[in-house]
Amino acid sequence: MKPEIITAIIAAIVAVISAIISIYGQTRVTQLTDRLAKQREAESREAKTIALMSKYRDPLLRAAIDLQSRLFNIRQRRFLQNFYHRSPSEQDYTIHNTLYVIAEYFGWVEILRREIQFLDLGDLEMNRRLSELFVNITQAFGTASLEPTFRLFNGEQRAIGEIMLVSRSQDKLTRYECIGYATFVKKMSDPEFARWFMTLKSDIEIMANKSKTDEQRIIAIHSKLIDLIDFLDPNYVRIALKYRTRIE
Repeated sequence: MKPEIITAIIAAIVAVISAIISIYGQTRVTQLTDRLAKQREAESREAKTIALMSKYRDPLLRAAIDLQSRLFNIRQRRFLQNFYHRSPSEQDYTIHNTLYVIAEYFGWVEILRREIQFLDLGDLEMNRRLSELFVNITQAFGTASLEPTFRLFNGEQRAIGEIMLVSRSQDKLTRYECIGYATFVKKMSDPEFARWFMTLKSDIEIMANKSKTDEQRIIAIHSKLIDLIDFLDPNYVRIALKYRTRIE
């Protein structure tokens, strides 16, 4: 074979190899670029998740803790019977503060629905679990299989959550907060606001004036709230284990 033919063949082989290497290199670069883009997207999603969790988890957690604490004290320590009959001011506090801790929880759940659609945790299983926990509490309040005391249907829960909200403008966006206790007490003088709490208020007065009532709904709601607290604070960073005692 002539030298020039051999040279041509070698040149062709080198060209083919170079092309293969070039294509492989471009493919690797594309794959690496795609991988880096996905990594940045995941990191961005994780950063957003952390920001959302820090913004919404703590107030929701506090609201859940306050409500479960009140239910525990009603069931285990006779809170209503002990404070309702002491003085007019303590009677007002017993009623209004009990109504408030219930309403505050519904308020923060409504905020989550409006702003971030059940707190996107960047994990489908975690999203599903959180949604399930909310549904369990909703059902514990509304189920007809338990005594009617403290029963609120889903629509009533949503309505209470809605009237507990106050809007705040931030960066040209509307953000929501839950009203404080003082504002709540003031609003209770408004018949349109107070009418959503008439049944609950009547239930509180009935329970305060009876030595013994059927409290299976309270126990059910309390248990589901503890499940939510365990989910939001699984490592007991914010709430110690001793404050999560379930009602027997």
